[in-house]
Amino acid sequence: MKMKLDEIKTTPKDPNESFRFNGCSLDFKLVDFWTWNQSDLIENRNRGVLAEFLVRQALGLDNPTRLEWDAFDLITADGLKIEIKSAAYIQAWKQKKYSSISFDIKPTKTLLADNNYSTESTRQSDIYVFCLLHHQDQDTIDPMNLDQWTFFLTTTQILNRKLPKQKSISISTIETIPHEKCTFTELKERFEKIKSTVPNN
Repeated sequence: MKMKLDEIKTTPKDPNESFRFNGCSLDFKLVDFWTWNQSDLIENRNRGVLAEFLVRQALGLDNPTRLEWDAFDLITADGLKIEIKSAAYIQAWKQKKYSSISFDIKPTKTLLADNNYSTESTRQSDIYVFCLLHHQDQDTIDPMNLDQWTFFLTTTQILNRKLPKQKSISISTIETIPHEKCTFTELKERFEKIKSTVPNN
């Protein structure tokens, strides 16, 4: 039998919704799963998702839920696509030294409407936001303390012109190209400044 299963659209869930069995609510809730699964905000994947959330909040965007496999991370009301990358000196695992800071900027293939991928790889966003959890004291690191973050912004046009083949970028390289560096509270203003330089915007 040939089946057609359309994309499942995600809607925001109530954190206090209970799990159910046999028509009855159980004594644990969705928020209990989230607490169990995502309390380690220093762990790489969770920190990356957190960085996306922080940028969403700073920019006041109305992206209601996150889409894991999308070609970019966020989109503005006027269609500007944003790619968000995170890095940190301190990791969740044992370390002999701080991690070297670099952000992934490699071009990727686009997932097409027919579920196949494009033949060519491109950078698919308009703006990159590099989010650095810069704190270097393991005893006091706290990703929810936004004083511990620094943000770097640049356009995809600049990356394509200056670093067309490069797969990653370091802080020292970011500082050699046109960019904006800011704190969390400055992020919206600096984003608007960068946004004004995007072609056809």
